[in-house]
Amino acid sequence: MIKNRVFRKKLSSILAATIFLVFLYNCSSSESSNRDDEIEIIDDTEEVKTMDTIVLNIRVHIMKDIIMTHPTGQIMTSWVTPANVTEIIVLEVNKIWEQAGIVWNIESIIEENVVKSDTYNESLVFLANTKRDSQGRSDPARLPHLFSLMQPKYLSTESQLGKNLFHIYLFPFIGNTSQGNAMSSYNYHSVLGTWTNKHNGGGVPEKTLLTEVQYSFNRGSLSRTISHEIGHVLNLSHKECADSCLMGGTNSDGYLLTEGQIITARIEALGRSFD
Repeated sequence: MIKNRVFRKKLSSILAATIFLVFLYNCSSSESSNRDDEIEIIDDTEEVKTMDTIVLNIRVHIMKDIIMTHPTGQIMTSWVTPANVTEIIVLEVNKIWEQAGIVWNIESIIEENVVKSDTYNESLVFLANTKRDSQGRSDPARLPHLFSLMQPKYLSTESQLGKNLFHIYLFPFIGNTSQGNAMSSYNYHSVLGTWTNKHNGGGVPEKTLLTEVQYSFNRGSLSRTISHEIGHVLNLSHKECADSCLMGGTNSDGYLLTEGQIITARIEALGRSFD
């Protein structure tokens, strides 16, 4: 009986909060409908400052025992450390997501040796050579290769899917001119490259920046890309805002979220935070 009462109380809280957020969103949508293509960006308003904080858990996988060779001859290995994650990356991710009242808590950092199946070498060659198509779209065929390198015992279990556990996998390289992918087809076990050539148009890969000064966007960073990919896990899509936004498409160059994006992310985060 006690468990049932607690569950009903949590469910009531979620429903009440969801109705309130949807009400706010509908109000903001009706106000903005008269403005042609004008998109309001939330930037440190009093309303954001007073939002209740939602805490979400993140598991970071540092993929080890893997050496990738790029066609240019660049040798790429894992170089990000647990200290980089705790002392730099997650601090910056939380700084970015502060505008939405969401805090990311490190559930664990796993230094994970990749799975070396019979197709291991084939996967490494494919990932080092895969490119975007003429429309700028990354090759979806690389995703099963990346997933095959993950240790099954560290994936979310069936009972954990859609709950308060988010995954970030740090591979050396995930494809030319690519920095991250949310992996929606693989239960959002999101992947990022710690080496990238996105900033130089597919040239020699270089180590990805851990962070970058937000008001002087140059080439992006691991922290920003992680923030972008977990935005997808929180139901945010590309091209929902103008310049200087976090969730833009291939050439997005900012950190801001729109009011609608904040509401959408918080609804998803709130539902997960009770688990």
